[in-house]
Amino acid sequence: GFTLVELLVVIFVLSIAGLSILYIFTNSLRGSNKAQILSSIKKNGQAVLEPIDKEVRSSDNVICPPLSSSSAASSTGLVIEKEGKYTRFRFVAATSTINGTITKDNPTRGISESIGSFINRVCNTQDPQSSPLTLSDTNVQTGVSIQNGLFIRNKSSGFKDTVTIKFQVTYPVGVFPALVGQIDPVDFATTVQLR
Repeated sequence: GFTLVELLVVIFVLSIAGLSILYIFTNSLRGSNKAQILSSIKKNGQAVLEPIDKEVRSSDNVICPPLSSSSAASSTGLVIEKEGKYTRFRFVAATSTINGTITKDNPTRGISESIGSFINRVCNTQDPQSSPLTLSDTNVQTGVSIQNGLFIRNKSSGFKDTVTIKFQVTYPVGVFPALVGQIDPVDFATTVQLR
């Protein structure tokens, strides 16, 4: 037979071994989740940047952000025009329950709307988008959140406009709380000159 002390020693040793295995297992799951989130961040950042780059590069004109007396202007919205069709991109801020995103739509000018009032309307970040297309993964558990988005328009005499696109991509708002402090936002930026 076994004495009570021997049984308690065996139970203690088995519990220490079980806790060690559980700790190793949870850390490997966290590492896997972290790698998956970082991969998703990089993939979504490129997936957002490439179509904007392509559309801006092939556009005829930049409407917004409007230039003032200076040679640069910035905004959370960008409107470009190509062959009379307008495309608008807008950064939408994150909330506690919704990821930050970037959306795209194609605003149209009303029949009686002057070109000046149309430009003022579409350049206003409060103007609602019509049927916006979201360019990033908005799932609050597995998607990403886009933050600090900015479009900067530069104009140099004798050259076509250039547009700098800057934003950060980070973990989604519903990420596992233990990962929140472990994942830094990834910066994405490019400068595009109209052709």
